[in-house]
Amino acid sequence: MLLMIKRVLPAIWSGIAALHIYWALITPVGIYNDDAICLLLARALRRGVYALPDGLNLPATYPPPLFPLIIAPLTWALEPKWEAMRIVGLASSALLVFMSWRLARRILSEAWAIAAALLVSLNNVLMVYSGVVMPDIAYAAFSLAIFTAFSKENRGPRRLMVLATAAGLTALLRPHGVILIGSLCLAFWTRREFLRGILFLIISMFLPGMWMARNFAVAGTSSGYGSYWATMWSQWNVHAQFAHSVRVMAIYFGQGLLGLVDLASQPQLLIAAAAVAVVLTAYGVRRALKAHHDLGITAMAIYLSLMVIVQMAWSIEVVRYLIPILPLCWIFMLKAGTELSGRRQWLAACFLLLAAAAAVRPDIFLLKGERPAAIWRPATMAWINRNVPESSRLMAPREGAVMLLSGRRALPMTSGMTVNQWLAEIRSYHVEYLFLESSQMMRKMAWLTQSQGANEVYRNLDEDTFVLRLGPPAPTGH
Repeated sequence: MLLMIKRVLPAIWSGIAALHIYWALITPVGIYNDDAICLLLARALRRGVYALPDGLNLPATYPPPLFPLIIAPLTWALEPKWEAMRIVGLASSALLVFMSWRLARRILSEAWAIAAALLVSLNNVLMVYSGVVMPDIAYAAFSLAIFTAFSKENRGPRRLMVLATAAGLTALLRPHGVILIGSLCLAFWTRREFLRGILFLIISMFLPGMWMARNFAVAGTSSGYGSYWATMWSQWNVHAQFAHSVRVMAIYFGQGLLGLVDLASQPQLLIAAAAVAVVLTAYGVRRALKAHHDLGITAMAIYLSLMVIVQMAWSIEVVRYLIPILPLCWIFMLKAGTELSGRRQWLAACFLLLAAAAAVRPDIFLLKGERPAAIWRPATMAWINRNVPESSRLMAPREGAVMLLSGRRALPMTSGMTVNQWLAEIRSYHVEYLFLESSQMMRKMAWLTQSQGANEVYRNLDEDTFVLRLGPPAPTGH
């Protein structure tokens, strides 16, 4: 079976690579805003600062600096051809698939390790974000590399220091790295290696601690992520929390992991499928722990559990946050499948084929009607660049994209404010233009033109964008 798989693998991998490249091409730079912010901070690092060009001159405390630092040389070489930066996301995706295979070999046979890597590469969540310049996929790849190296063999002081430093670096890629560090420390403590666990914690938190100290010194907070988290924590209501947790499981495990996007209109079936995936993952974890007395697998099990708990508490239900645990879920699910099928390997093979078919379907069918696009809202960004003075400031839902693609200063549209608070914020920051990215948003803001003297100065129906000028009338443009 392994020989047959190896013969067709080059063709399979070529097809998957082509899909990833096309998904990258149809995902315009700036569409997620976070990608634009990473590029802006990478560009700022070339000048020795870590701040957004919004005119406020405030040091940035989020996102962590490692990813912008890594891509800074490329931004220097490729600016302003930001679409060429997709190579970073594609390279990160390739690394994640490779590390999924490496890690799976610790738990599965060679053939099933290849199958795990294939399922990860076919996953539509990874496919959608494959060419996006954000640290999520790179973080997931580096975390798998640490789990792979975190074995019971050769755990001398020097290796411990190297692994702890590497774990600390992941926290400078994504805040989830703190959960990774905690999981590795807890794995030591489950083996009653308390001193080793404490040393690992001290070493691994040194670099993140330096970053937090810098943030306290310049902004009075350990991380901008902490205050953001406080606003996104789910309600302290049992019924609301339960409903939120069920939705998270359905979105992450049903739609994200299994690719059952067509079941969004049938929530009962989606929840049932997600429950099966969760049970299989848990069973795979149990069997792997029993079969391999491996510190790395213990850490993986703790990490997977903590990540799921954290996402259930996080009120945003975005499937992107599946990426850090995506490979672990498939590795443990395949472990469960091979264990349950026993000698009847055809049962496990059928499960694999069904999973692959479910994964491929959204990869292909969601591409209908999509065309390559270099940047987000190009005509609108060009108009802003030509018509909004450099000294002016805009407010926009995706302020990072506006700053990167138009070259103008912008601030985010803060949610959770009253109308009066919002208007006061606009006045205090001297905002002169308001960028709206949909007709629905324009309708919601109609009161601005009626009661606040705002004037529509730009409308692009093809891109569904609007620009309002707050103040005296200005010449309109289309």
